[in-house]
Amino acid sequence: MKNVNIGFIPLTDSAPLIVAKEQGFFEKQGLNVQLQKEVSWSNIRDKLIFGEVEAAHMLAPMLMATTLGIGGLKKHLVTAYSFGLNGNAVGVSNTLFNEMKQYDSDLLLKPRESAYVLKKLIQKRAANRQEPLRFAVVFPFSMHHYLLRHWLKSAGVDADRDVQIVVVPPSSVVKALEEKLIDGYCVGEPWSSHAVKCGTAVTLITGYEIWNNAPEKVLGVTKQWADENKTTHQKLITALYQASEWIDRVEHKEQLIKYLARPEYVGAPEASLCNAIDGDIYHPDTQFCRKVINFSVPFKYLANFPWQSHAEWILEQMKESNQIDDSVDIQKVAASIYLTDTYREIISSQGVVLPSVNHKKEGIHLQPWLLEGVELGEDCFI
Repeated sequence: MKNVNIGFIPLTDSAPLIVAKEQGFFEKQGLNVQLQKEVSWSNIRDKLIFGEVEAAHMLAPMLMATTLGIGGLKKHLVTAYSFGLNGNAVGVSNTLFNEMKQYDSDLLLKPRESAYVLKKLIQKRAANRQEPLRFAVVFPFSMHHYLLRHWLKSAGVDADRDVQIVVVPPSSVVKALEEKLIDGYCVGEPWSSHAVKCGTAVTLITGYEIWNNAPEKVLGVTKQWADENKTTHQKLITALYQASEWIDRVEHKEQLIKYLARPEYVGAPEASLCNAIDGDIYHPDTQFCRKVINFSVPFKYLANFPWQSHAEWILEQMKESNQIDDSVDIQKVAASIYLTDTYREIISSQGVVLPSVNHKKEGIHLQPWLLEGVELGEDCFI
């Protein structure tokens, strides 16, 4: 058995790691995997860089930042596996939501209008010389950050001038709301659903509604480790693919929730996990509930395929956020980090039909579509 240590953050989309461990997919590949629950994204990054873990459940933009040496140590990281699509949500405190309702009493029915309502409130606060609203994201280099900025920008809100964006670990969002340290957040599941269940927040809009079927976490490894451990890397990806396929089967949902609820894994209440997996977005005070079908996509639509066009979009957002400059060759960097050909080689060998290209056009498909005979999901931006 080959020993492999993998770090993860307690989030719903860490499920493929947990299922591959509990259902024996790792073991069937000859791997003895130890999962290490970490407290922060910076902690998981540093442990990967220094070899305390061989692989990690990581925010996709962290790979770009670390490879470029932004915000910490410089180390070339790569990925050949995506944990899925979507799974984030933007929410606000009950206090802020009640203020927003004064502008639109049907706000819960209009998620795509929420940023425009927020803009009115921001303008009022600025006129009254009140402090800017504080929104939490899980890390400066995260899809949460870029989706939040994109949502704000859609209504003409300047994320750098009109609000404050701060970093709060996912599982600490409820506490930050309770202590009035933040007014809102963009966070991954199950912590947005948990915040609502705890009565501390209201979900305004999901990540899916900001960008249909956006990328999220990836399996990160150092390039050096990938080069030196090709067979082990292949086995990891094979086991994770099989786990993602297992997760996608509705008859496994009950067992999946029980796995995730265990304290050594996600440790969230089963009710919050169930809402997160089912895509039930609700507010308990009004008993209002709406269904977001693709709130979280673990397998379908090639959810595990590491598209280099996803990496390029992330790099473009880093540029727009002034985290990188024009000297960065976006296509070259994306291709050096996203090992799409490696994924294709591994998964195609199992008889799975995959597209022959590493890029797709983003933001132009209003509904599911076919690429070389393979179904992909809609990908429109708000």
